[in-house]
Amino acid sequence: MNQSRSAPRSYRFINGIIVVAIGIAVAGAVNFVTYRNQQIQTARDIESTEKRITSLMQDEIPSLQAEIERQLIRYDIREKLRQNGSDLVPTPTEHLEVINLVDTSTASKNSRP
Repeated sequence: MNQSRSAPRSYRFINGIIVVAIGIAVAGAVNFVTYRNQQIQTARDIESTEKRITSLMQDEIPSLQAEIERQLIRYDIREKLRQNGSDLVPTPTEHLEVINLVDTSTASKNSRP
């Protein structure tokens, strides 16, 4: 039962604890890197979404507002004419005539100075 002093000491328990501690540390590092990469990806997604929103605000919304204003301006003009007592009346739709251009290249040449 007694061990001799010349026999090497066995530290199986301590070695096992060290291996478990190293395993826990490696698992924690892997989890940290995984969560950090997810945070970075989420931040990039948020940034790209914000860029798309600002792009839409700058491009599409003002053009949509301009189109709405362009369509509403005829009613404003009619109302101003009516208030000023003008004798102008709207043209009936049956009197409107649509003219289609045959050669669009000459039309674009004529519109340029």
